[in-house]
Amino acid sequence: MKDLSPIAWAMRPLKRYAEFSGRSSRAEFWWFTLFLMVAYMAVMILMMVFVGAGAASVSQSSAMPSLAMLGAFGFAGIFILLFWLAMLIPMLAVQVRRLHDTNRSGWWLGGFYLLYVAYMVIVMGSAFSAMGAANGSAPSMSNMALVTIMALVFFVYSIALLVFYCLPGSTGANRFGEDPYGADVGEVFA
Repeated sequence: MKDLSPIAWAMRPLKRYAEFSGRSSRAEFWWFTLFLMVAYMAVMILMMVFVGAGAASVSQSSAMPSLAMLGAFGFAGIFILLFWLAMLIPMLAVQVRRLHDTNRSGWWLGGFYLLYVAYMVIVMGSAFSAMGAANGSAPSMSNMALVTIMALVFFVYSIALLVFYCLPGSTGANRFGEDPYGADVGEVFA
């Protein structure tokens, strides 16, 4: 396993698509994360090229955006959504397995998403209450303080998860399974 190429490391989570048990090495996690980021960036760049080409044709003709440009933009958006949905399960699974490799429960990730949902509910509630104010008053200070505190907590929790993902895994077997590098861990990092 130690002689896998970066592409092979990046594809391992796809082979272990919905496997939430066991452990994943740092190499598997980070190469897969890089693969996802490069794929998203490529689609975004293509989308901007299509939109830019369409905008150039609009400015030359002083007309509304062409249907072809809107179609390309919509197709790229649908493609991004479908790609994200297809990668959601392996992304969550490799994150949980990475936490397992550091001898932490996958519930750390569950707490992250629970905190994210709570934060979004509070932000949306504050935004809607500010928009719904009939007299045009500013949002209340308590709402702004709550959003700020939740943002800070969410930021700190995100940093903690990032640190957990960067830490080396526990050597040898732990409560979540065998070492993903096998028994010859010393040779892997030699």
